[in-house]
Amino acid sequence: MGVDAIDHVNIRTTDVVGTAQFFADVLEMDIQPSPGCADRHRAAWICDAAGRAVIHLAAVDILYPWEDSASLAAPGSARIHHVALKCSGYDAILQRLTGQQRVFHTNDLPQIGLRQIFIEELNGIMLELNFFGD
Repeated sequence: MGVDAIDHVNIRTTDVVGTAQFFADVLEMDIQPSPGCADRHRAAWICDAAGRAVIHLAAVDILYPWEDSASLAAPGSARIHHVALKCSGYDAILQRLTGQQRVFHTNDLPQIGLRQIFIEELNGIMLELNFFGD
């Protein structure tokens, strides 16, 4: 057995709709209903260009059967520092972020052909957008 790739990231949030809209606005990702909860105010799946649900959003009070209570990490906490996403279309995303007046940072690692954009989503989780050879 081996790990082939990250399947998805789950974000518990007090604002499912706003968080979903952030991913739609900033990264043009598709918002789909969660198979486990059709109420988009309580849960949503955020899909990549191939239709894979790479980000699962859920209200903080949606619990797994073994959980006793809801928990929400403070923004910027050690629970999740950042999530890295392999992306394409660096110039288009840079232009979109600038046009939306979003706060972001860039980093270039030419020795490995990587350009990066760092942006914090609504819940304080840093997104590392990686563009290889783009």
